[in-house]
Amino acid sequence: MPDISKIEARDVTGDYNIDDGIDVTGKKPVKITIDESEYTVDSWRQMLISFLNDLWKKDSRSLEIVKGDDRLNNMLFNAKRSLAELDNGMDIETNYSAAVILAIIAKISELCDITDQVSYMLK
Repeated sequence: MPDISKIEARDVTGDYNIDDGIDVTGKKPVKITIDESEYTVDSWRQMLISFLNDLWKKDSRSLEIVKGDDRLNNMLFNAKRSLAELDNGMDIETNYSAAVILAIIAKISELCDITDQVSYMLK
């Protein structure tokens, strides 16, 4: 039997593409990059807000694509636990775990065909 007390958890700090599928539990984001735009963040909630604000600024029709997906629409625009206001005045739900927020951003990136343009940095 190997001595598992000596095996350390894989260090996941660094840069990742939005679709890399890593376990972000217990990690904090420090930056999200969308195309050429970089945003410093200090929480997963702030990362979601920055991502959606950028999406809105670059193409307001993108949020209509998001609202057109029933599951995302219910999660972001119909839940009423911990709301945050976007720059466009819309309220979104932000009370989700790191893994769920990352999955939301990845799904939206896929729907809007920008997956290859979105990355983030963990510390």
